[in-house]
Amino acid sequence: MIRDLLALAFGNACLVAAGHGVLRAVGLRPAYADLPWALGVAYLAGAAVVGVLSSALLVLGLALTWWQIVLLCGAVFAVGLARRGTLRQPVRAGTAGWTRVLPLGTFLALSILAVDLAVQPIWTDDAWSIWAAKANSIAALGGLDPSLLSSAGVFNADYPLLVPVLELVALRFCGIPNELVPLQLGLVFLAFPAALVALLRDRARPVVLWTVALAVSVAPSLQIQAASAVADVPLAVFFALAGVTGWRWVEEGEGAMLGLAASFGAAAVATKVEGGVFVVLLVVGLAVAALRLGRPLRALVATALAIAVSALPWVVWARVHGLGNAYSDGGGAGAVDLAAAVDRVPRAAFAIARELADPSSWLALALLAAGAALLGLRRPGARGAALFTCFVGLASLVALVGVYWTTPLDFEFHIATSARRVVTAPLLFAAAMAPLLLASGRR
Repeated sequence: MIRDLLALAFGNACLVAAGHGVLRAVGLRPAYADLPWALGVAYLAGAAVVGVLSSALLVLGLALTWWQIVLLCGAVFAVGLARRGTLRQPVRAGTAGWTRVLPLGTFLALSILAVDLAVQPIWTDDAWSIWAAKANSIAALGGLDPSLLSSAGVFNADYPLLVPVLELVALRFCGIPNELVPLQLGLVFLAFPAALVALLRDRARPVVLWTVALAVSVAPSLQIQAASAVADVPLAVFFALAGVTGWRWVEEGEGAMLGLAASFGAAAVATKVEGGVFVVLLVVGLAVAALRLGRPLRALVATALAIAVSALPWVVWARVHGLGNAYSDGGGAGAVDLAAAVDRVPRAAFAIARELADPSSWLALALLAAGAALLGLRRPGARGAALFTCFVGLASLVALVGVYWTTPLDFEFHIATSARRVVTAPLLFAAAMAPLLLASGRR
């Protein structure tokens, strides 16, 4: 167990190094002693970029062995070192007095979750049949095997590869099989509160930032899903960070933040199928906000094209090899009489609202996000961010209602088994924007 933990630490240190390369490449130079940047933003930026690039390399036929992962991380790090020009040092800000209780509580909550993740096996059906099935097949067979992926043994075979790639870090560095896969995937969630604080600490008071970070860390459904080793939490983390960094570009015109938004947006698309829908809505919201502020759209258009191009290798490969999912296998939206099924719309909307209002699941985080949005709408300085948050969050929920309306699967079964999970990304995005909506105008 100790050997596996040390090997896992080395593999993830490579991701942190790659993340520092990403930060330097976009124009940022965080200090290595600055833990929220080093272990929060850098880790997630490295996981995002290495995950997207590794997906393309798997399509090209690589086995993604441990030394190939090390070389890829080293190459991304080297690209950052080769960056010429002035690099901006992120602002450092700490806590004082009683507010130190908030980061301490966040750390304790995440530490308990980390211990839980380290000692439990993969136990959910989706984790085994979708994500772990791909990761184990890649590790055992030396790469992607289209005949295996198209068999009945792999569910939703056309789902993207970023989560299996992250699980491969545990399998390649620690061996096959390995019980540390849930911890490896859970690191994405464990790093999120620190990343959020690092990205927004020059804009919001520490007490507000750490209150949101603590609320996210102890949210019941987020903890349960992180322990379930499914893809909804990684999707939510990358989507939320894409939204936060994208808005900072709109507000301040800082190219480094748009570069990070591109990295996190591409990772969201490479995590789950619905990630593409969410990111499209995010780009639309950013474009509208940028136009309102007179911001040129050339950089945003280039970012959207880069995200689309990053998704093409897997999409083309999956189409060529005829990979499908439960939705397409059921005939898709064409198999449903939409007029006859229109009663699904209010039923789906009610089911989603019921999940958001469940105190054992999302209620505290939903109230935090809704309260911040309402306060932001009342304040002229935060109204733009509030409108952006409301548009992206509500449009994403409407898109989910549309999915349930058109689903060829049994409606009751589909919504009962997925509603609690699919709202994760829109809600975490809205919660991540809360510090900006409550900001006091700091720079």
